[in-house]
Amino acid sequence: MLMPDMAYFQIDENSKIPKYMQIRSWLYGMIKRGKIKIGDQLPTEEELSKNFKVNRMTVRKAYDELVNEKMLVRKRRKGTFLIADKPKDFIYGTGNISSFTDDMLEYGVEPVTKTLKIDVRKAPADIRELLQLPEGAMVNFILRIKLADKEPVLIERSYLSYDEFRGIIDMDLEGSLYHILVEKFDINLHHSTQIFSAEITSEKDMELLGLEEPSSCMKLESVTYDRNNIPIEVLHSVYRGDKYKFKANSGEYLFQK
Repeated sequence: MLMPDMAYFQIDENSKIPKYMQIRSWLYGMIKRGKIKIGDQLPTEEELSKNFKVNRMTVRKAYDELVNEKMLVRKRRKGTFLIADKPKDFIYGTGNISSFTDDMLEYGVEPVTKTLKIDVRKAPADIRELLQLPEGAMVNFILRIKLADKEPVLIERSYLSYDEFRGIIDMDLEGSLYHILVEKFDINLHHSTQIFSAEITSEKDMELLGLEEPSSCMKLESVTYDRNNIPIEVLHSVYRGDKYKFKANSGEYLFQK
């Protein structure tokens, strides 16, 4: 059961985006344009793998992403069907440093960033220590709310060295902060440390997220470093627990006798 639009999509062999992610993005596009409607049966993994000249497991991974997001359902001996036209859950992966804007575009969802506050302040002791700044150093503080299809899903509180990123407070921060760091400041975002904790939303965060009552959320405290292991940003994020799931890849179990 091949769809006409399949003839116009080709895997980009030179792209840094994994093949299964390219297929997932194409499927999102088909869904958003109404080419695949709720209740429709999708092509089999074998059909897509032959059409796109990829391994069947590559297609399965693309379908798995949509199943995890509760957009697709597999029915035994019947096939794979579309049950929702947008994700019920967004998946945050810990494999690479990610940008909300890039993630939402991968999902085929319109990303919106609203900057609620930006100022220069004396670095709190814990932030100063993480950014390896001297006593009395100043930081740029940026409070932003992230919306997916016009619904608030994420709060970000960013801290960056004022001396190093002095001009950032005059820039348009309604898009990806990481794009600005890379393109305007020539920063290489090489790796990060991330600490997750489950919490209940504070009154302030409830207001920012448009919630009427306390709700479960995931708090992420991360420090992003450049290639020389110099800290660039301290980020405190609050993810809505009803909108996000978190995925971590693990390596081989090493048995120690």
